[in-house]
Amino acid sequence: MHQNARETAREMIRVHGLRAQAIAQERVAEMRQQHNTAGMDLWQQVHAAICELRREAMNHKFGEHRSDYRV
Repeated sequence: MHQNARETAREMIRVHGLRAQAIAQERVAEMRQQHNTAGMDLWQQVHAAICELRREAMNHKFGEHRSDYRV
């Protein structure tokens, strides 16, 4: 994942809170309508980074680790 996408994701969460994920999806849709594949790719990366940061925060909050789910 591009580092700028992760930084943008952090800023989106800081500014928009729980709406950050939905706003990133809106940006993906806007870029798709404009046929802007580079912009769409970036906002998809931002959306993925928001999801990842939220998972990391939840895992940290509840003390879970990825290794807890290995079979």
